[in-house]
Amino acid sequence: MKKFANILKQIPMNPGIYMYRNSDDIVIYVGKAKNLFNRVNSYFTGKKDPKTEALVKKIAKIDFFVTENETEALILENNMIKKYMPRYNILLKDSKSYPFIKVTSEPIPRIYKCREKVSKSGTFFGPYVNSEQADNIILILNKVLKLRKCRHALKEPFNRTPCLNYHMQLCCAPCASLISRKEYLRRIKTAKDFLSGNTESLIKKLTKEMEKYSKALKFEKAAEIRDQIKQVYEIKPDQFMQENNSTENNDYVGLYQDGETAAVSIISVRNGIVNDKKNFLFTQLLPDTEFISDFFNLYYLNEIFLPNTIFFRDIFLDKELFYSAIEKKRGCKIAIEKPTVQKDRRLTKLAIDNAEIFYEEKKLKSEKIHHLRELKKILHMNKIPRKIECFDIATLNGKFNTAAMSVFIDGVPDRTLYRQFNIEGEGHPDDYTMMKEVMARRYQRLQIEKKDFPDLILLDGGKGQLNAAAEIIDLLGIDISMASIAEKEEIIFIRDQKEPIILPRSSYALKIIQHIRDEAHRFSNTRLAIRYKNDSLKTQLENIPGIGKARAKFLLDTYGSVEKIKTLSQEELAKLPQIGDRLAENLYRFFHQYNQE
Repeated sequence: MKKFANILKQIPMNPGIYMYRNSDDIVIYVGKAKNLFNRVNSYFTGKKDPKTEALVKKIAKIDFFVTENETEALILENNMIKKYMPRYNILLKDSKSYPFIKVTSEPIPRIYKCREKVSKSGTFFGPYVNSEQADNIILILNKVLKLRKCRHALKEPFNRTPCLNYHMQLCCAPCASLISRKEYLRRIKTAKDFLSGNTESLIKKLTKEMEKYSKALKFEKAAEIRDQIKQVYEIKPDQFMQENNSTENNDYVGLYQDGETAAVSIISVRNGIVNDKKNFLFTQLLPDTEFISDFFNLYYLNEIFLPNTIFFRDIFLDKELFYSAIEKKRGCKIAIEKPTVQKDRRLTKLAIDNAEIFYEEKKLKSEKIHHLRELKKILHMNKIPRKIECFDIATLNGKFNTAAMSVFIDGVPDRTLYRQFNIEGEGHPDDYTMMKEVMARRYQRLQIEKKDFPDLILLDGGKGQLNAAAEIIDLLGIDISMASIAEKEEIIFIRDQKEPIILPRSSYALKIIQHIRDEAHRFSNTRLAIRYKNDSLKTQLENIPGIGKARAKFLLDTYGSVEKIKTLSQEELAKLPQIGDRLAENLYRFFHQYNQE
């Protein structure tokens, strides 16, 4: 649909959820995706079933929320469906709860799967978006740690008769005191550590058991445990879209600022569940204002439901003044803290990522946005390289040394900004020296003229060209990201990294690097060909009686090329101060003869 053309191009290729709103700003559908760009765009291409067509016709606004992985997207989707009860979700899908893993608080605890937190006793882990994954976790824990699975209410003294599970070596029989309660609780702690995200102790146990079977030449059994270790590595129990502590009310604030523009994203957790995200964009900020303090005051003094804690990674000035204003106006206390525990750090980082993507969506109208995002990630840059300048050196047997600069803005060539550099001197060409000269000329001039620098300097060459260019950039005291691409192997070098980067041929980042490199290469070869042709013609000009090196240079400098000089009449040539009537006649005859040839 045409009205969504811009936003559909800007949607990132990250996992996350998307929400469709109607003209009344009501959420009518919530969906999850491994790749938001592909999934959302698929709604607007090709033929759809009647229900989907009806949904698409009612879409007036598209929102999205980026997550770290598809699992988090599934959990967040479930939260949002329960919150908004979208009409089309009710028609098209079930919004059931995801399972938890419970460790009971009995004297001899058990571990099992449950659908809801039906009682407050015990410890709950999850939720798990994949019920089969939860089953696998329980199976591995019970099998490795030999935990009890029976439902008997066990009380001291533990002197029951061991059941069949013990004789099958599936249980350590704590009910019969064949293992001490202290040792059994130690095994339960190992299980809890694993469910909390610490897999190290369980992997050590599994590895030890695998080695035992391997030494006993029981290779099938060892292979079975090897597969269990692989499963343990693949399982990630530390979900954070929904926490076991249902009383948490926190906000996680992410800030992305670029010059006079700032984007803020707030992720809200209420009763332990991530249930909302809000984005804001501010432009034309004054350089001396404390923007974030102003934003916090404006937002939270007018927000209806306040969190207990606001997690924010950057420095916040006037914190006490903010606390005082909140307490006076709202009659409650609030805290601003830097995240320290893993869950809070991850959600704060997620808020920052969402703020940056929102900034890109609103400020960058580039069809190459995915190329630039990948390039930023590959080159470890702090921001998207909106302006890239690429340099290529060309020479012909040490003569006509030339450099060319191509320029891309938002992933698209801007040929009005291309530049060419003639490099003096002949003899054996030294690419490194020539690269240094071009870097000095280009960026010293930008410094003097106080013009903006590019976000990225790209060089056609290997590590040597990159080091040579970086030497000049460092001498000028300029902080710019730099990279080079070696043409034959198509490998990429970046500063402060010994090993080169090898990208697949399908990589967006590689395609944009190749494109701008090829443009610089083409431009430098064009310049080289012109210089060669002009030099050849200049040599011929010097053979005309009365036209020496000085006058030949004067003619070429005045008109730019011999082609232009050839179009002049004898009278026009005679008017030139260094030519006169006699030389004009010689020149005119020469060109007529040259044209006929």
